[in-house]
Amino acid sequence: MLGAGGHARVLQELLAEKGHTLHGYVAPAESAEFEASWLGGDDTFAALNPSDFLLLNGVGSVGSTKVRAKVFENYKKRGFNFLAIESNDSIVAPSAVVLEGVQVMRGAVINTAAIVEENTIINTGAIVEHDNLIGQNCHVSVGATLCGDVRVGSGSHIGAGATVIQGVKIGQNCIIGAGATVIADVPDNHTAVGVPAKNRPNKA
Repeated sequence: MLGAGGHARVLQELLAEKGHTLHGYVAPAESAEFEASWLGGDDTFAALNPSDFLLLNGVGSVGSTKVRAKVFENYKKRGFNFLAIESNDSIVAPSAVVLEGVQVMRGAVINTAAIVEENTIINTGAIVEHDNLIGQNCHVSVGATLCGDVRVGSGSHIGAGATVIQGVKIGQNCIIGAGATVIADVPDNHTAVGVPAKNRPNKA
């Protein structure tokens, strides 16, 4: 496990639920709230063979997904692979595609022909409807709803309880505010907040 915060602790329970054994976790410091063994900081794997380990990205995100993306990309460059995990009480349609490192949390739904690309979180109770395409390094937060045929660009964050109506395209590196209702496309590098949501450029 990479990380030892709240998201990592939830993943630890999901691993046990799925019958996986967690060898330990990597973090800047040991955490009293984490059950597994602390292995050290990021330099822990410097001299190890990537084929001997399967990683899980325990870094969550609030707003920006850049830190989580950087962790994933750095370890991929070093040859490591990441586990994709789906909670036992999530629903992933047989025709849906879930790629490397995707995490489908409790009560989430990924429906027919949806595609979720690498290192994306579909968090607790989120709904990704039919024919969605969710890019790499995204976070669909708790209770968010993406109606049919939505497109979400890489690095975007969909806030808790947000709703995106059918056919909307959200660009790369966007932030959709918690509780927003998105009824029109959102350009790259924009934030959308409100009901209905209004777009503004991301802060530098």
